[in-house]
Amino acid sequence: MKHRGAFTVFSAAFAVVLLGGLALAQVGALSPGTSSTEETPVDTVAAVAAAEASQAVAATTVADDSGDKGAGDGESKPESTEPEGSGDDDTKEDPDSGAGDGDDGEKGDDGDDDGEGGDDEKGDDPDTTPPRIEILHPEDGQVFHEKTITFEGKTEPGAKVTAGRYEADVNDDGVWRIKLVLSEGRNLARFTATDAAGNSAEATVTVVYEPKKEEPPRVEFSAHQKYGSSSANPPYDVFYGTATPGAKIWVGSEYGDASTTANSHGNWEVKVKFPEAPVKKAIRVVVESNDGGRKVFEFVNKGNDEGRHEFTANQTYGSCGEEIPYDVFYGRADAGERIWVESPYGSGVTEANADGHWEIKVKFPEAPPGKVFEVVVEAKHGGRKVFTFVNTGGEH
Repeated sequence: MKHRGAFTVFSAAFAVVLLGGLALAQVGALSPGTSSTEETPVDTVAAVAAAEASQAVAATTVADDSGDKGAGDGESKPESTEPEGSGDDDTKEDPDSGAGDGDDGEKGDDGDDDGEGGDDEKGDDPDTTPPRIEILHPEDGQVFHEKTITFEGKTEPGAKVTAGRYEADVNDDGVWRIKLVLSEGRNLARFTATDAAGNSAEATVTVVYEPKKEEPPRVEFSAHQKYGSSSANPPYDVFYGTATPGAKIWVGSEYGDASTTANSHGNWEVKVKFPEAPVKKAIRVVVESNDGGRKVFEFVNKGNDEGRHEFTANQTYGSCGEEIPYDVFYGRADAGERIWVESPYGSGVTEANADGHWEIKVKFPEAPPGKVFEVVVEAKHGGRKVFTFVNTGGEH
């Protein structure tokens, strides 16, 4: 019996070693990519627990064999009651019993296997939750007078935010910003947040762009009369001055009127005919602008009883490349008649001599090189002619 007991202890020890190795093999199977010499902390703990469980089962088997109480008859002397063959059978069954306990241990390992498998499956579940996206600025329906504005919001950290083909800047906290150019009127801005798993969500906001209407520069109103009288048929006068750009100018009397608009620089000029004006009688002519300017002049129709007046005008050059460009104008008019030569870049005035001849040199110091502009020649009694001039900038 002592010999059999020693054999039983040896068999139990062998079972412990065998089952411990089996438990370690099972844990290794749960962790692909983990070598036997380098295990993760979770694998190591699982392996130790399985080995301790197997040793406990084997120790129980050894204790049962050495006490010889396992026949089930309740006798305290198993040697006198159990047949020798029955004891041998028990000893043979010990490894099987240990293996059975080992199976239980494997079930424990399977339990670990199931638990770890569950964790793996949970970790492998695909992310199908769209990222949140908020628009913090601007508010829906907000009106802007600037064409380019900054949109701001918040999303899930790590997500990408786009507006069409444009990508916003996103910081580590998920705060995003992007500048967009608006079109006049209502604008629907649509933003899409996309996380690392490819899930996306959208948010929209409507804003309105109303460009500021720039007020034209205020120009002081002024009005001037060029002749004051006329013997032309029909008689006329020319009025000119300054006003706010775009202002409407009206010049009129009970015998005739006309209107014009101040240009972008605030200058205006208008020719007014008075076909019904009484001869040699002063009439009242009023100049008014819609921005509040007003001035009153007098005009006299001298009549045409002296017959038609002679008037001619000629231009000498038409261009000049001198440092201060100029041109010479000449012609004929009634003796003593006044002649005006005017342009945006230089003007002059003269009178016809006793023979009716007139000539004047007019400088254009402000004329831009290469720009063609008009030069108007007018006589007091109604003659008028328009020429062009260009500053050639050194090429005469």
